[in-house]
Amino acid sequence: MFVHQCRLPHVLKPSLYFCPEQYQKEIDVLFRPSWQAVASLSDLPADGDFLTRELFGTPIIIRNFGGTIRTFLNVCPHRHCLLSHEKSGHSKELTCQYHGWQFNADGRTGKIPFAQNFRPMPGGPECLKSFRTEVRGPMIFVTLNDDAPTLRDVPGPLIPVMDEFPAERWQQAGAWSYDFNAGWKVVAENTVETYHVPLIHPKTLVSFGTEEEIEHVITPEGTILRSPIVSPELYRRVANRLLSLLEPGCTHQYRLHHTFPNIFIMRIDAMLQVMSVFPTSPESCHMTVHVFALKAVKETFGSRLMTKLWGKAKVAVIKQILAEDARLYPDLQRGMKHSPFHGTISTLEELVWAFQDYVRRKCGIDDREQ
Repeated sequence: MFVHQCRLPHVLKPSLYFCPEQYQKEIDVLFRPSWQAVASLSDLPADGDFLTRELFGTPIIIRNFGGTIRTFLNVCPHRHCLLSHEKSGHSKELTCQYHGWQFNADGRTGKIPFAQNFRPMPGGPECLKSFRTEVRGPMIFVTLNDDAPTLRDVPGPLIPVMDEFPAERWQQAGAWSYDFNAGWKVVAENTVETYHVPLIHPKTLVSFGTEEEIEHVITPEGTILRSPIVSPELYRRVANRLLSLLEPGCTHQYRLHHTFPNIFIMRIDAMLQVMSVFPTSPESCHMTVHVFALKAVKETFGSRLMTKLWGKAKVAVIKQILAEDARLYPDLQRGMKHSPFHGTISTLEELVWAFQDYVRRKCGIDDREQ
């Protein structure tokens, strides 16, 4: 059932979808204080593997130190060069590309070429700046905020779904990204509503349940959509038999968990999908996608094959769905710039309303401006 029984206001006026001042306020108030899903354990599986990212204007480097994931500012304290400009790579030591300074897992300096020329070296400024990092399920989360609560204490739907299975039960089936010519709120709103599905995804997305079967959960820090998936009986029988190789009782219920502002976690049968939408300008954004398939507790040749094929099939469908959505984003963004309308939201789209209301509350947008 839906939470609301009548239509809702479009909380954010169109100008807030391309306003530079609003964009900066969202970066400062919504994003920089929050935890972000930056990578998966499969993205850097070995000791010495590393990734670099730009997180809201801050360059970071994420590295595997013997199974422990650490994140640092991607800047050397010696002469301020980026430690690495490579998007990903492997190195025996964390070494600055400029003069070869090496750093340990705690960020302290290790080997320094011609170290005698730097005496005395009291420490402190010569250490890398670290950022808090946590692993939940198969994903790596980072926050730029030293005062952020631990992930377990973050309100919203993220932790229950990420802790449903341990990381070793998930096999990454695919990871990729997009750059969209539309603001992040446009993409976020499209992701959480199902009203557009029959017209935009008539072949790639099967039908959701009836209004009585769909469940919406709205909290101050996130939303959840739960719905049965309408599929042929023969498909269910075959899928249930195959999925039993991975986990008895896999459910065909679709669950979409949105942790505000920008983390989306989808769960159905033996699949986990994690998406994040990162603002890059008032009218553009970057999306990352990670898809995982469940592995059996005791793997066999048949279960390994099932995990691989199930993940491959899910990736193909998800890529098609996201491509169908992507075709709309430039038109949605352009429409926002020219719309004289206030807009309205149906009960079917009430998760959009909840997201907009979150932005309004957190950014201190005056109701009178709406």
